[in-house]
Amino acid sequence: MALAEQAKAEAKAFFLDSWKLNLLMFALPFAFIARYAGWGDGATFSLSCLALVPLAERLGFVTEQLAMYTNDTLGGLLNATFGNATEMIISAFAMIQARKLGSEGGGTFLRVVQLSLLGSVVSNLLLVMGTAFIAGGLKRKSQTFNQIGINVNAGMLVLSTFAIIMPSLLDATHTERRDRKSELALSRFESIFMFLCYCLYLFFQLKTHKHLFEEDKSGGATPAAGVAASGGTTRRTSTNGATTPPVDGAGGPDPEAALAALRSSLDGREVALGGRFSSNGRSGSGMMAVEMVDGPSLATTSAKQRTSSGRSLSKGGHDKEGARDRDVERLPLVLAAERPGGLDVVAGASDDEGDGNSKGGGSDDEEEELILSKTGCFVWLTIVTIFISFLSEFVTDAIRGASKSLGVPMPFLTTILLPIVGNAAEHASAIVFAYKNKVEIALGVAVGSSTQVSMMVVPFCVLLAWTMGLPLDLDFNAFESFVLFSSVLLAVLILQDGHANYLKGVLLVLTYFFISAAFWCHKDPDLTVID
Repeated sequence: MALAEQAKAEAKAFFLDSWKLNLLMFALPFAFIARYAGWGDGATFSLSCLALVPLAERLGFVTEQLAMYTNDTLGGLLNATFGNATEMIISAFAMIQARKLGSEGGGTFLRVVQLSLLGSVVSNLLLVMGTAFIAGGLKRKSQTFNQIGINVNAGMLVLSTFAIIMPSLLDATHTERRDRKSELALSRFESIFMFLCYCLYLFFQLKTHKHLFEEDKSGGATPAAGVAASGGTTRRTSTNGATTPPVDGAGGPDPEAALAALRSSLDGREVALGGRFSSNGRSGSGMMAVEMVDGPSLATTSAKQRTSSGRSLSKGGHDKEGARDRDVERLPLVLAAERPGGLDVVAGASDDEGDGNSKGGGSDDEEEELILSKTGCFVWLTIVTIFISFLSEFVTDAIRGASKSLGVPMPFLTTILLPIVGNAAEHASAIVFAYKNKVEIALGVAVGSSTQVSMMVVPFCVLLAWTMGLPLDLDFNAFESFVLFSSVLLAVLILQDGHANYLKGVLLVLTYFFISAAFWCHKDPDLTVID
C-alpha cells in the first residue's frame, strides 16, 4: 500500500511539476490516433512534434533527479548522455529509414540527420542564447559571466566547425580523390577523434578543472572569472569605476584596516562591514565581506556557493567562537577576502536596483528538490524514452509527406522547425534562468548544448551510420557550412567580453531569422519534395 501511495505521489509530481508545458502532453494520444487512423502525414507530424516538447523537458527533469543520487562526475555523464537524447533518437530512426530505402530515397533521410543536427547547433547558439540575453536585459543593463569557462566551450565549437568544414571544402573545391569516398573517410576519421575529444572535455569539466565551470561565489566572480591575485594582494575595480586599494594579508585580513582603507578611497560614502567575525578578526566562514552603496538603504543577503547546474553546495560555516561573532547589515557592493592575503572587491549590484549591472549569480537561488525515488527515476526514464522513440519514428516517417501537405520546404522543416521542437524545453529554461539573473546557467544550456551536439552527437551519428553500412559524412554543402561558420563566429565574438545585454540578444535572434528565411529559399537536390 505504501508503495502504491509513493508511486501515486511521484506520478503527481511528474505531471504537475511543470504543468503548463505538460499541457502539450494532451497531444500524445492524438499523435497515435493520427498515425494509426490515417489522419495524414501533416497531422501526424504536427501532433508528434507538439507531444515531443513536454516529453523532452520531462526527460531532462528525470535525468536531473537521477543525477542527484550520484556524485558530480556520474551526474555530469548522465546529463551529457541524455541531454540531447531527443535529437539522437530522431537521428537514429532517420538512419533506420535510410537503410530500409537503400539507394532509392535513403539519401533523403541521411540529409535529414545532417540538417537537423546543424539546425540544433545553430538554434542553440543564436535563438536560445539570443532570447536569453533579451530576457536578462529586461531588468538589467548588463550581466556578466564566467569568461574562462565559456571560452573553453567556444574553443570546442571552433574545433567542431573546422572538422565539419574540411570535408565540405574538399567536395566544393573538387580536390578530393576520384573515387568520391575521400569525404566519407575523412569524416569518419574526424568523428573518432571528435568523440574522444568530447570525452576528454568531460574529464576536464567534471574532474580536473571543474572550478572553471562553477558559478560565482557570494554573488561575485570566481577565480575563473578574472580574479587577479599575486604576492598576497588583489586589486579589483567596482562598477562605478572606483578602485579599492590593495590590502596586505600577511596575517589574514584585518576588518578595521579594510574598512578604513575603503572609507578613505570612497569619498565618505557609507561603508558597512558584513559577515560573521570572531574576536581575532577572522570570518567564521573564512570570508570577510565589506559592502558599500551611495544611498542609505541596507540589504541583508546570505552568501552561497553554487555550481553551474544551480545546485547549492555549501552555505559557509560558523566559527566555533560563535558567541563572540557579530552580524552587520550588508550592502550591494561586496569586498570579499576569499583567501588569506587578499581582498576582492566584487561588483554585486542588486537584481532590480542600482545601475542595472549585475553578476550572473543571481539573488534568488533555489535549491533543487529531490522528488522522485531512485526506482521512480528509472521507471519514468524508461517510460519517457519509449514514448519519445515512438514519436520520433512518427516524425521521421511522416516528414516528407508533411512537407508536401503543409507546404513547407523540406530544408526549412528539417533545419529550423525540427530542432526548435527538440530544443523547446531548453529554450524555455534558458529564458527563465537569464531573467532570474542566472546567466551562467542559461549559457550552460545554450552554449553547452551546442558543444554537446557538435562534438558528441554529430560524430556519434557518423560512427553509428558506419556500423549500419550507411554513408553518412560531414560533407555539408557550401551554403550550410557557411551558416555554421557564421553562427559560431558571431556567438564566439559576442561571448568574448564576458558581458550579456539585450542588444547582443537582438543581434543573435536577427541572425537566426535571416538564416531561417534563407533555408525557406534553399533548395537541396536530396530534399526535393516541393519545388
